[in-house]
Amino acid sequence: MSTHPQTPEQENAGRFFFSVKSLYQFDNLEVHGVIQNLLSKTEEENCFVGTYLRTRGNIESLLEISNSRHFQVIAMLARALFELAVDIRSLDKIPNGPEKMVVAVEVEKLRSARKTVAFAAANPSIKVDSIFQSYISSQGSRIEGEHKRLWPNHDPSLSLVKHWTGLGLDQRVKLLKAPFDRIYELDYPRLSWYVHPGLTGVVNVPAETFTLICSSAFKIAADAYWEVLKAIIQKFKLEKVNEKIHQKMEVAKLLPFTDDPELEAALLRTIQN
Repeated sequence: MSTHPQTPEQENAGRFFFSVKSLYQFDNLEVHGVIQNLLSKTEEENCFVGTYLRTRGNIESLLEISNSRHFQVIAMLARALFELAVDIRSLDKIPNGPEKMVVAVEVEKLRSARKTVAFAAANPSIKVDSIFQSYISSQGSRIEGEHKRLWPNHDPSLSLVKHWTGLGLDQRVKLLKAPFDRIYELDYPRLSWYVHPGLTGVVNVPAETFTLICSSAFKIAADAYWEVLKAIIQKFKLEKVNEKIHQKMEVAKLLPFTDDPELEAALLRTIQN
């Protein structure tokens, strides 16, 4: 282990990292086991659970990365977590949201199949599996019918809807409002610098910038994870199983920022009881 003292930037990034980790531990204790044991889930519940599990997968990847040299990966994961949080919070806001989320899977498959077949037709020397054309032939008309029914303002002969809500991300965050609109306007553009090509955000900056990027990304990840967990707790009424679950989640998020040993001990008792 390094014997060098941490800089304030490193200490701050570490606190936000452990905020994510603390929420993950809370998730393991209070949420994940209950969700794993759900039986006979509805289509709507499957959408919530699927988004929650994708979120957990991203969180588990994020918790494997603690060095600021990996700032690009940390920013990418935070960006993905934000979009997953927007998705799960949109399910109750969009008419026929769960059905649209499910059908959008087939819409995207059809879009991909058509692009593959079109590319092969334009490049005869390239051979592609016949399964793509078979999918278009057997499922295309049905999927276009579902597309027209669920997204009547999108002409499937011209284009297929790109997101199940039928809205751009900017429109989704306006619908959801706080905290999504603030994160999208103030933080999301910077996260995108490390997803898209280019040199913005990586040249002509001091070295401590990369630690600050990690700190910001870990905070966004914790905020997004919080929104996903809150949505799951509300949807499956987990507060009826544990009336202190919201209080425990609040403590889990704040615990890494506590320096008072007595207060820390009191907070830990809140989680454990």
